[in-house]
Amino acid sequence: MKKTQLFYYILLFVITIFSLSLFLFSIFSNTNYDILSHYSKAYLILLLCYTWYTFILLFINDLRKINYPRYRNEKISVIIPVFNENLELLRNAIISVATAKGNKEIILIDDGSTNQPQQYLDEITKEFGIKTHYFSKNRGKRHALHHAITNLLGNTRYIVTIDSDTILDENALIRIVEPLKMAEYGATTGDVRLLNESKNYLTKMQGAYYWIGLNIYKKAQSSLGMVVCCSGCIAAYKKEIIVSIIDEFVNQEFFGEACTHSEDRHLTNLVLKNGYKVVYVPEAISHTEAPTTLNEFLKQQQRWKRGYIRESIYTLTYAWKVRPILFIEILFWNLTVPFFVLGLMMALFVSILLKPSFFFLTILPSWIGFIFIRYLFLFLFSSKRIPGLLIYAFLYELILYWQFIYALFTVKNKSWVTRQQ
Repeated sequence: MKKTQLFYYILLFVITIFSLSLFLFSIFSNTNYDILSHYSKAYLILLLCYTWYTFILLFINDLRKINYPRYRNEKISVIIPVFNENLELLRNAIISVATAKGNKEIILIDDGSTNQPQQYLDEITKEFGIKTHYFSKNRGKRHALHHAITNLLGNTRYIVTIDSDTILDENALIRIVEPLKMAEYGATTGDVRLLNESKNYLTKMQGAYYWIGLNIYKKAQSSLGMVVCCSGCIAAYKKEIIVSIIDEFVNQEFFGEACTHSEDRHLTNLVLKNGYKVVYVPEAISHTEAPTTLNEFLKQQQRWKRGYIRESIYTLTYAWKVRPILFIEILFWNLTVPFFVLGLMMALFVSILLKPSFFFLTILPSWIGFIFIRYLFLFLFSSKRIPGLLIYAFLYELILYWQFIYALFTVKNKSWVTRQQ
């Protein structure tokens, strides 16, 4: 597997260098128009193919609406890892779990917090009979989950993991586990909404970003049972599956380095690798807080993009055997396109500087048109988030895209970025 991962990692560099070379050759040759024209057409074809592929999957998802078996009071274990969380928000999260419908036990693992949550939470944990464990020092979310699953589980059937800043709707737990009553399903994830979406333009942008990720891409992936990432905000697993993979999960390495972040993506990878379906359950609603400053947001995105590259490479090591269509999607769109378009992104900035009239009269209108086509469903079903989408599109071109390039060179960096590890 290590050799396979190395192959795909090197392949990304080859694609990046190829894209950069096309750009440089177009700048210093007399045939620059032909090169960029063919290059742009290749990307356009990829974009249109992927957009139509997504639309078809969304149509299939609506056409084959599955009625999952109803929850019948099966035992659910809810695990909440905690590290230096805002104590009031953590308290609200615990109350939302405790008062949600379902036969449940709550397990709280404090991962070496320095803001004394034990004193603050002592009364509420006793009130709701919550199992608690406090690490003396920070060990990482993987170890928190591993300890809870290997040492603290009761006689339970399903395991739900949530982040310590997640507020659940009252039906979230029973909805999120219902697909798991069917033999072929191994994991599920739910709808994540923002508590602070209206706070400023940045959180409004993230609201659009979340909506697209869930109600377009995860919903499309769900039609084939291959959602690639169960959100840390709310995810559910069959107990027997997660118990069987938990040691492999906690001991994951990438090129000899222990992995820390993107644990939700890797846990999903392991479920898919074992041949189970993973689906999105929009009725399982949770709420979380998004970063409110650009610095916090960019740090979060840098961590996510490193994990995105690493886990996409991992997906390619098994997907062809269990889900060939997942292999094709990851290889020919999700993983390679950000590096394939490097030359086009550089040409875009050159055109702004050297041919501003061409950019504003031709490129910009075309770009806005493609945004409309690609994210048509947001325009149709969540039009209030259109301003947030436009902000995201602008910020992506200006900053977020370039984080992909930086992440490629720093993918082994295992720091959490936004907190002490």
